[in-house]
Formats: sequence, structure tokens, C-alpha cells
Amino acid sequence: MKRDRFLSKNLARQVVSLYAFLGSIWIFLSDQLLAFFSPNPRFLTQIQTLKGGIFLLITSVLLYFFVSLGTRRLQDSEQRYRTLFFAHPQPMWVYDLKTLKFLAVNEAAIEHYGYSETEFLSMKITEIRPPEDIPRLSESLSKIQIGQNRVGIWRHHKKDGTLMAVEVTGHTINWKEKFAEVVLAQDVTERLQTKAQLERYAFNDLLTGLANRSLLLERLQYALQHPQKDLKNFAVLSFDIDRFKPLKYGFGHLLAEQLLIAVAQRLQTCVSPRDVVARVGTDEFAILLTDIANSTVLSEKIERIHTSLDFPFRLDTVTISSPTSIGIVLDKLQSQRPEDYLQAADTAMYYAKQQGRGATVFYEPSMATVVAEHLQLEADLQRAIERQQLSLNYQPIVSLKTQKIVGFEALVRWSHPQRGFVSPAQLIYLAEKAGLIVSMGQWVLSQACQDLLEWKPQFPDLYVSVNLSEIQLRHPHLLQEVKGVLDSLKLPAFSLKLEITESSLMENITHTTELLRQLKALKIRLLIDDFGTGYSSLSYLQKLPVDTLKIDRSFVQNIQAGNKDFEIAKTIINLAHSLGLEVVAEGIETPDQEEMLKQLGCEFGQGYLFSPPLVETEVMNFLNQNQ
Repeated sequence: MKRDRFLSKNLARQVVSLYAFLGSIWIFLSDQLLAFFSPNPRFLTQIQTLKGGIFLLITSVLLYFFVSLGTRRLQDSEQRYRTLFFAHPQPMWVYDLKTLKFLAVNEAAIEHYGYSETEFLSMKITEIRPPEDIPRLSESLSKIQIGQNRVGIWRHHKKDGTLMAVEVTGHTINWKEKFAEVVLAQDVTERLQTKAQLERYAFNDLLTGLANRSLLLERLQYALQHPQKDLKNFAVLSFDIDRFKPLKYGFGHLLAEQLLIAVAQRLQTCVSPRDVVARVGTDEFAILLTDIANSTVLSEKIERIHTSLDFPFRLDTVTISSPTSIGIVLDKLQSQRPEDYLQAADTAMYYAKQQGRGATVFYEPSMATVVAEHLQLEADLQRAIERQQLSLNYQPIVSLKTQKIVGFEALVRWSHPQRGFVSPAQLIYLAEKAGLIVSMGQWVLSQACQDLLEWKPQFPDLYVSVNLSEIQLRHPHLLQEVKGVLDSLKLPAFSLKLEITESSLMENITHTTELLRQLKALKIRLLIDDFGTGYSSLSYLQKLPVDTLKIDRSFVQNIQAGNKDFEIAKTIINLAHSLGLEVVAEGIETPDQEEMLKQLGCEFGQGYLFSPPLVETEVMNFLNQNQ
């Protein structure tokens, strides 16, 4: 349009300049030339009249030429703009800014919106907007000025009612003596949906629909930098799903994902809309509580979360319990880094797990040093396993009837180069947390079988008992690994006894029963450890292909005739015998305990009364002295 205005002005200047130039020459020169060549006044008058006619003819021809040229240029320009308007691939229209009625629409608008041209020209632009958007439209139209360009995102609906997001570009024009606006409308619905989806990918966990770590840190950063007067203190909670890895091994990834989704759904019912629930790791969750008026409110929210997660999850045909330990950090951390709050909550969670399932611990600065030491200890343990720096002790298992040694329980030990002896409970906990329990268990099994192989030529009936952790029991390659060790050493399978805790058996009774049957098919003997401390069902016990029950030491330490521990031990022994099983009692320290268990019919025992755990080099001497 600017180009057309420029051409029009240029044409006018050309016509005026040429007309002035020719007129000046004609006026100033023609009369003098005529007077010089025609001294006769009468003839001069006739020639001057003819001269005027010729000048008029010439100027008329020139004016016609230039006016025709300008008209063609304007017509060509108008045709180009009409072509641009009507043939444009995006919807375009012109509407009256006073009446808001459509004045013209192009084919793209007709096709995209579904209205015919006649329908469009009988409508106002308000009729393609949702009613709730009209106030905003009126406000926008009231600010329009001549020559103004406008760009904005609006909602339009098609004739069939489909609502879409439209990017509108408008420019005011004079359309047939009316103050109007020409509009280019681009449907950006898909673009905005794609943008929203990308934002969801960037800030939300796709599996659970919760916020992810990035969004949690962003909201926490905002809470730190823009404290709101209507909100009270905030707190960050950290927790994970206990025994998630064994669950994944035993039930598979699909059911593990179902558990994560179920946990997410329960968490969202425990918090307010202002709070942020996030999945920040594989089985790790965090919550930003943003409206903590006092300690009572915080305690109520924590209790609500505990109650929600402690209730068993029913997934397909499986019921799973997962009591949760929670670490908490309050907004008094005196840090402006959101990562520090999340790390502090993780540290507190570690301490909560040390206290047992279902505990809650608030962060204290001194905890960071202990956790750093713990992480270093995990790294040291990994190196110890890789370099075979662990060792095995063997506690004798004795026949209470004959006092002969029938086997040994293999017990893993670790003497740290700087810290000294690490307790067995801490060692197992470290191995499980660091994901090293499977590799450590493989080493224990292999080393115990190798040591037994050295003793068997002199003591062929001897067996070794090896503990399986809950995580090992769920490992998909356990059967192949056990069989591989026996085959490589050519060790008879009945010389190996595997000890499995009662609670581990009940985590997935269907999977466990099948695994035990496969192990039993190899002629391996099976023992339920810590019997009486768990929650196994007697209906399941009779179906499990086990050989032995081990009475937990907690029932042996204070056993006296007629007390509760005596009755429990008696019940366990009678139950085992009714099922055709043998019984081992652990933790026997006094002759009275031994005698009482023997009277109850317990076949085997172990404990400091017979011997403390022995290093491998002491076993042969002990065997020779006690056979």
C-alpha cells in the first residue's frame, strides 16, 4: 500500500513538472518567434490562435496518458491486494469498527470457520467469540486508533461449535468510506497444545502426573524469594517406598509402576491445593507444604500422610504394605538454595529409616556429617566386595540329642581398615541401601560352598546354611546363580541349606512358593528363619516346601517353664513336627535353655553355649575336638 501511494505521488509530480516545462517554453519563445517570422498583425493573430489550439491538444494528450497510466497502476495495485486478501491461505476479513459487522471475508475464512460468505456478511465479529470473552473484546476495541497494528491471542468458535485458539493480527484502514480493520487470523490451537504438552513433559512426571523435581525446586525457589503474607511457614518432606526393589524384582515393572501411581493418588488427597507433591526419583517422593500455621497443623498433615500410606495397597490380585519413614526440613534452614532443602529432607529421611519403618525425623545440621560418613562407608563397602575383603564366620549347629556338629551357619563379616568391625546389622543395611546386597550375597554363597567343600572329605554329612535377604529372594536370576555355584564346585545340593526370613516369604507368597519348589527340586534344603516374629499364615505354611523352622532367639533368651516364651517355643515345635519339619533354636547360651528345648523336642540348636562364630581356619580344629 505504501508503494502504491508513492507511485501516485510520483506520477503527479511528473505530470506537473512536464506541463510546467512545456508551457514555459511555449509561452516565452513561441510569441517572439512568430513576431520575427510574421510581421503581419492579422496573420500573427491567426497563427497565435492555432498555436493555442496545438498547445491544448498536446497537453490534453499528455494529461490523458499520465492519468491513464496512474489509473492502471492503481487498478493493478487494487487487484493485487484483492488477490492477496481473497486468495490468502489464512482466514482474513474486514469489519466495521463502529457496527462490528463483517464487510468482507476471504475463502480461507469461509472454509475454516464453516460459515458461507452470506452468513458472514450478516454477522458481527462478536458472534464468533465465546460470550465470556466479549467484555475483553469490548475493552480492546475501545483502545483502537487509526493506523494502529494489533496482535493478540483470542478464542473463536466455528459454525459447528468447535472452540479454537486464534492469533489475530489487525490493522485499521478506510474501507469504502468506513473506519474498518482488516484482520488476519491464524489457528494456533495445535501449537498451544503442543507447547502445553512440552511444558508438561518438562515439569511433570509422566507416569504419576505429579510435579517432577524441576517443578518442585522452582516452586520452592519462589517460596524462598517471594514469601506471601497470607501463607505461613513451609516445610519440605522426603520419603520413598520401602522395599521397592524387592517388589520390582518379585512382581515385575508393571505392578511396581501401578504401586507408584497408587501412592501418588493417595498423596494428593493428603495435601491442600497450595502444596506441591512431586516424584523426585524412581521411588522417591517429596512434598512442599506451604501453609503451616503451627506445629499442630504440620503434625496433622504428617499423620494424615502416614495413615494414607500405611494402609495396604491392593493391586490386581496382590496386596502390598509399605510403611513409610519421612524426613522433614522446616523453612528455618537459612539457605536460599532450594536444592539444600531437598537434600536436608533426604538426610532426615535416612535418619528416620534408621529408627525403623514409619518413623518421622526433623532435620538437624549435625546430620549432614553423619550421612556423608555413611555414603563414604557405602563406597568403602563396594570396594571391599570388589576386592574380596569381606570374610565369613561360621556358627556351629549342634544336635541337641547327640551333641554332634551337623552344620554351620555362614555369617558375613567386615572389618573396615579404619573403622574396625562393622556390626552385621549395619553391614546388611548398608548393602541393601547401596544396591550391593545381591553381589555380596553371591559372594557369601560361593565362598561358603567352597569352604564346605574343603571340610567334606573328613566330614561328609556336614552342611552349610546361608541366609538369603529379601532382595535376593526377589532377584530374577537367583535360581540360576545357586545352581551355577553347586555345579561349578560339584557340591551335592543337600549339603546346602538356604535360610529365608518369615516376613520375606509372605511379601509375595505365590512367587516365593514357586521359587522354593524350584530350589527344592534341586535337592537344596530350606529353612524359615526367625519363625514366630513375622505374620505368616498357617494355611500357607503347610504348602511351603521347607524342611526346617528356626525359633528366633527372642523366644529363647528368657525361656522358663510355663512362661509365654516357653509356650510359644512349645507351639512352634509341635507345629513343625505336625508338618514333618525339624526345628533349630538359635541364641542358646545356658544349659538350662538347652535342656528345656531338648525336653520340648527341639532337634538342633546354636548359640554361645556351644561356640561363638568361628573364622574359617578354626572350623577344622573345632570339628576334630567335638566329634
